[in-house]
Amino acid sequence: MFYLIFLIPLLASCASAPTPDNKQAAANIQETPSPCWRNESCRANSYPENEWYLGFAEDTISHKTNAAEFRSLLEQQARGKIAESIRMDVSSRTEIETKSELRSGGGLSNETINKIFAETIKINAGAELVNTFTDLYQDANGKKIYAFAAVKKSDLAAYYAQIIELNLSEAAHNISLAKLSEAKKNIESTVQYRTLLLIVDAKTGLERSQNERVNELLKEIAAVKASAAAVGAKMFFVAGTDIIVPGLQAILHDNNIRITENQKEADYILKADANVCNLRSNNGIHYANACVKIVLTNTKTNVNEVTTSITGPKEGGLSAENAGEKAFRSAIPDVWAKVKVQILGDL
Repeated sequence: MFYLIFLIPLLASCASAPTPDNKQAAANIQETPSPCWRNESCRANSYPENEWYLGFAEDTISHKTNAAEFRSLLEQQARGKIAESIRMDVSSRTEIETKSELRSGGGLSNETINKIFAETIKINAGAELVNTFTDLYQDANGKKIYAFAAVKKSDLAAYYAQIIELNLSEAAHNISLAKLSEAKKNIESTVQYRTLLLIVDAKTGLERSQNERVNELLKEIAAVKASAAAVGAKMFFVAGTDIIVPGLQAILHDNNIRITENQKEADYILKADANVCNLRSNNGIHYANACVKIVLTNTKTNVNEVTTSITGPKEGGLSAENAGEKAFRSAIPDVWAKVKVQILGDL
């Protein structure tokens, strides 16, 4: 009996004692002060709604749940609530008001704007929420976890403005290369970011959305198309070096200029003969340029309206052949630049 009395309290003591890891975890939970964002009034004071989008989530964790996965899921829920706030802002703004600010001189159709507007309303959390602050808190008994996410509207606005700038710059570059369909896609891809910019930056969003620049780029596209239409009745035959020929054909096609495979029926022959030049290697990398002779011949008058040569950009590759192929491809825009004005006219 003596031993039984002695063992019972000893076993009870062992069962209730936490393991070193659990003891440390419990101590950490108790020592962590409750963050301000747990309190709704504190959130409102520290993160005013005119400057921030906020997300808050809480849930009870069971002993069978993977804690790391549970925290990650709760954090995603908090971020998702930010995205939902943005979606509601977009939805609450009247479509007529938003679309009128986005429409650019008739260059974007109602159908296009309607489609992109609908896509913008479906914005998801992961792709667009840059510079988002997230935090997690577990209460003292370790059963309840809270997640908080916050993003500054000014940070979102700066990100959207940067995306708009990058896409419009790419559009301008594609126009210079006469890649008109690509340029139009670049411009259309900015519409959802321009929508979001108008929402998160009510003061300067319209100015930063670059509507005037969009108008100018669309007018440039229209002007190139009009010039192409003027020469559209003419037939072009493209000859010369492999790789360069299909590249030039693609540019002519993008400009609605007719191409023929029969040289005899062509009004113009565009010939681009290229050789690999300046071939050299350094530390196992091969470098080369494309030296191209360009001739644009009017078959009706038998006059060479353009005769010139270019050296394309330097390109590198793991072999001389690879470097040469890259050099040919990178020379195509330079070849087009030499004949564009003669073909399309001085824009």
